[in-house]
Amino acid sequence: MSRRAPGRGLAIGVIQIITIICQVLTEDPRFAEPIPNVTVALGRDASLPCVVEHLGTYKVAWIHIDRQMILTIHRHVITRLARFSVSHDNAMTWLLHVSQVQQEDRGYYMCQVNTNPMISQVGYLQVVVPPNILDSDSTQSAVAVRENQNTSLVCRADGFPAPKIMWRREDGQPISVDRRKKGSYSVRSTSPNISNKQSLTAYVPVTHW
Repeated sequence: MSRRAPGRGLAIGVIQIITIICQVLTEDPRFAEPIPNVTVALGRDASLPCVVEHLGTYKVAWIHIDRQMILTIHRHVITRLARFSVSHDNAMTWLLHVSQVQQEDRGYYMCQVNTNPMISQVGYLQVVVPPNILDSDSTQSAVAVRENQNTSLVCRADGFPAPKIMWRREDGQPISVDRRKKGSYSVRSTSPNISNKQSLTAYVPVTHW
């Protein structure tokens, strides 16, 4: 019957422990959570988080896919656009900051880790532009027409997403609008005994989304 050398079992146990520790320390980077889609109003500031576990010596880069532009690599800002910056708020989260957001900042942003093969994930930045009535392309606020004469009132507005135009009479009476003619409203003048303000003036606010 063979006898085990003293200390042999202990040595095997130590080797197994060391192997397990090495496996933990060399675990590949991975994303702990997806990048959320962020919505921000034009001119405000926005941040996109990228959470990476077990980053080790690898580096995180941010890319604006729509522009095909590298924005940051690790703690360094690559783009010449001063509105972009990056911060590392804890052991895992890398934040891409966009200050005074512009419409051209809208789109998909990629967080990339330089492993082999590379790993990446994508989030979307939506830029909301408040509704704005275009006075130069719209009918003036007061229009004078003869009795029983037809006229058209026009309202043009921009914004993103595209705003909806709502027509309303100041006296609260219902009106019929042809929705096929977006932004315009045809009206027939009434008897001069009825207040012009009530019959000929349309209130044209742009509804929010």
